[in-house]
Amino acid sequence: MSINIFFTVIALLLIGMYGYFKPSYLVHQDAREVPKLELEAFTLYEISHKGVDHVLEAKNGKEFEDRYEVTSAKFSDNTKRLFQTVSADQAKYKDDLITLRGNVNFVREDGLKFVSDEGKYNTKSSLIHTEGPFVITQNHNRVEGTKLDYNTNQDTVNAYKVSGSYQLN
Repeated sequence: MSINIFFTVIALLLIGMYGYFKPSYLVHQDAREVPKLELEAFTLYEISHKGVDHVLEAKNGKEFEDRYEVTSAKFSDNTKRLFQTVSADQAKYKDDLITLRGNVNFVREDGLKFVSDEGKYNTKSSLIHTEGPFVITQNHNRVEGTKLDYNTNQDTVNAYKVSGSYQLN
């Protein structure tokens, strides 16, 4: 066997191995969405000629093309007859609808408190809606139930499976 044939066989074997074991350099792109703006530990104030209308406090906030996502959110509203605050672990704001998840608390200046694990707040209609269990307290009064609709403008409540204790003055 000549030396030329030996090196040709080795070269062909190496080229074959390279073709078989050739590394593939595929571009791996992460499909997750990238926010346009991200803030950490912030407070936003909405101010009008009357004064401070709304305040948003949060640990983390992200602005996307169509929505805002906030963690440890606290929304304060000073435009209603009574000052009110809504807080939650997670909040998503999209198209005038705030979707709240985890430790949802609504507190009003007159002592009315509403607690749930989830809820939706429509900023246009001032309606708070929850599908799960909730507790409303004010002074020594306590009401529990499921599926709540609370209109903050009209101060009306619709609820299901309601039980509670209420003290008449």
